[in-house]
Amino acid sequence: MRAVTTGTAAFALGINKKDLDNILSRYPIRGYERGRQGMARRLSLASIEQVALAIDLTRDFSIPIPTALLLAEEALSSREGVITSPGGHLAIHADIERVRKALHAKLTEAIEHVIPPRRGRPPLKN
Repeated sequence: MRAVTTGTAAFALGINKKDLDNILSRYPIRGYERGRQGMARRLSLASIEQVALAIDLTRDFSIPIPTALLLAEEALSSREGVITSPGGHLAIHADIERVRKALHAKLTEAIEHVIPPRRGRPPLKN
């Protein structure tokens, strides 16, 4: 799976497309490059994984999205999926393989259910 539209990613993540668009436009996301206006946004699996972990951190621990995105990036960058506190006394372990398997299943379902909107002008009728 190379890249999916924001609508498909939002469906798989269980959030509104507008919420995902807001996250993408406000914060740096791994593997996501902002395109130019008028082009459909496409997200890589790495981008979706980071947002998925951030959403879990926000929902489960009430961590604000900007901080959750940084922590998710740290978890994805570590071998064990561990986020360590600055003092080193606390750690959160993210089961990255489990997240990836669940995300893959949700994306497979989303690809079947979400129809990407047509972009541009409608075709001329004769």
